[in-house]
Amino acid sequence: MSFAALKNEQLTSFAARLREFGMESGEEGLVETADLLPEATSRDRDRLSTELMRIYRDSASNDAFGLLYEFNSEGILRLIFHHLRRSYYSVDAADILQEVFFNIYRYPFKFKPDRPSAFRNWTHSIIRNTVLKHSRKAQRNHAMSLGSTLDRDADDGLSLELEDANAVNPLDNTVAHEAEQELAGAWTLYLHFYLHAYRCLTPREKRALYLVEVDSLPYKEAAEKVGVRVENLKMMIFRARRKIFTIMKRQFSASQSALDRRAVQEATAGLQRDDLDLGAAGSDQPGERS
Repeated sequence: MSFAALKNEQLTSFAARLREFGMESGEEGLVETADLLPEATSRDRDRLSTELMRIYRDSASNDAFGLLYEFNSEGILRLIFHHLRRSYYSVDAADILQEVFFNIYRYPFKFKPDRPSAFRNWTHSIIRNTVLKHSRKAQRNHAMSLGSTLDRDADDGLSLELEDANAVNPLDNTVAHEAEQELAGAWTLYLHFYLHAYRCLTPREKRALYLVEVDSLPYKEAAEKVGVRVENLKMMIFRARRKIFTIMKRQFSASQSALDRRAVQEATAGLQRDDLDLGAAGSDQPGERS
């Protein structure tokens, strides 16, 4: 099943934003696609989604992710409803849609644009797994039996009682607490790497990025404060974001390599200790008589 296309009234506005983003980011293919979007086939739409996902994966561009969401959210929501037809229990499709795009936003490095339909195929797997997760959760929380069918006659109905949704579950509380701690640690590390990358920018890039992303000034006002044309400001912002992404990616890779080396060293040290313990135990054994 392919994702649904945008409606005509939405398509014109989307094509204009896609064309503007393509010009700002230097992606000429997006500009050409925007001009041909009204006559695009399903294969062309798949190729566009894959290209936007590739750009987001490589540059962490919020604009690319926003276009990706706008272009695919309606089609993904329909696909979620299609999967939910098999679920007996009530599940909120909007919650699933939010979690699907959260996973796309969080794990772009797992995406491989090796074919035009790569984004659709990759996202289908995320949708299927997320729907299954929510369906199982709804089934667990729906009702539980107060008796065993083996102890009842065939004419007797099962006594069912709705599970208290507000009941405190120690296991869930522990899992939630650990997840919060892991998330806080991950954000702290992320912000540390971002601060380091931000300090590597030139003073002009820092000021331009601060005006646009912190003060939320329009490009025109920010360009006047920096003293450049709007087109030059947009290119400056794009290069600053790309520089931050490149530096952070290099830092994350170096950190992961250091963790891998540490794990190997610890494993090697453990094996060496085991060998020494076995050797000591063998020396304590009495020798065989001739």
